[in-house]
Amino acid sequence: MLLNITLILVQQHINHYFCPILLIFGVSGCFFNIILFSQKQFRNISCCSYFLFASITMMFVLLIGLVPHAYSAHYLSLTDQKSIACKLRGYFGQSFTMIYRWLMTMACIDRYFASSTNVILRKLTNQYLANRIIIIVILLWMILPLHNLYFLDIKDGLCNIMKINFALYHSLFTLCFGGLFPPLIMIIFIKFIHSNLQSKQKLRQRNYYYYMRKHSTDRLSNTRDHQVLLMLFVQVAFYLFTTIPWMIFLLYGALTYQIEKVSIEQKLIKRFIRYITEILIYIYPTLSFYVYTLTSKTFRKEFKNFIFSILFKRNQHQIVIGKKQDQWKKGYEQTNNNSLIEMDTLVELSEKNFSSQ
Repeated sequence: MLLNITLILVQQHINHYFCPILLIFGVSGCFFNIILFSQKQFRNISCCSYFLFASITMMFVLLIGLVPHAYSAHYLSLTDQKSIACKLRGYFGQSFTMIYRWLMTMACIDRYFASSTNVILRKLTNQYLANRIIIIVILLWMILPLHNLYFLDIKDGLCNIMKINFALYHSLFTLCFGGLFPPLIMIIFIKFIHSNLQSKQKLRQRNYYYYMRKHSTDRLSNTRDHQVLLMLFVQVAFYLFTTIPWMIFLLYGALTYQIEKVSIEQKLIKRFIRYITEILIYIYPTLSFYVYTLTSKTFRKEFKNFIFSILFKRNQHQIVIGKKQDQWKKGYEQTNNNSLIEMDTLVELSEKNFSSQ
């Protein structure tokens, strides 16, 4: 009984304090990502297109995932009370989560092609192909999780898969395509990118003087490649840190799902672990903007320029309004002075006419 009360209190405090903080910082960070990756200088970079759409889906993931938790701190959770809310949250939550994970995976593959010394592979990094891949990824992961709409429902006051056989399939499916394959592919291609950049570095050292004269644009591209590589590396590290507990829980849940003789205390602990591992998943999309800002000099520079442009436009607007107000005051004073002069003139004329009479 004491354990039950303790776990409930901890969960309520996380929902009441921690989830709103994640929601505020995460949604605002994704919003800044969307604005910055929409800028002209990033618009024609295929890798940034993946980051842009990944940021959009991350924002939806945070809203779908954290808003019900924050809501349940004050009221009964709708996802554990209403069947339709359970189904929709499960479907859209998995769909958008898979979309941003596989878009980040595509970004790693895109950077590998861009850093390659093979001309044919470098031609694959173009905006046309990136747009097509983004569309395919979105459509694919809007279709594959459709089973959640049928098999998800409320069981024992918790939104869960109803059928045992399908629960095993769902756990393995989510574990493989959501927790195992994306980070594995990203790690492999980051290793390939690192090897490509080392090969380019050796090539530049052999042809240093020619390179300094003829390839200044390539040097700039190489700097950008290193920054993107660092961004991808740090993201993979955060991804693994926040996803591994969830992967372990999914594997454990798949292996122990058919065990019927489980004590109430074990059920409470399992439910609480599931809750904690789910909350950890939302840390990755929450920190995406701050990872970009800390690891990329170009991203920091563009963010500063964006903030300064907003402040400059605001100050400029205030200056313009101030100038217009000054002009209006001057015009008003001049009009008053002219009217006073006209009144004095009329008075003088009337006095002269009166005296002459």
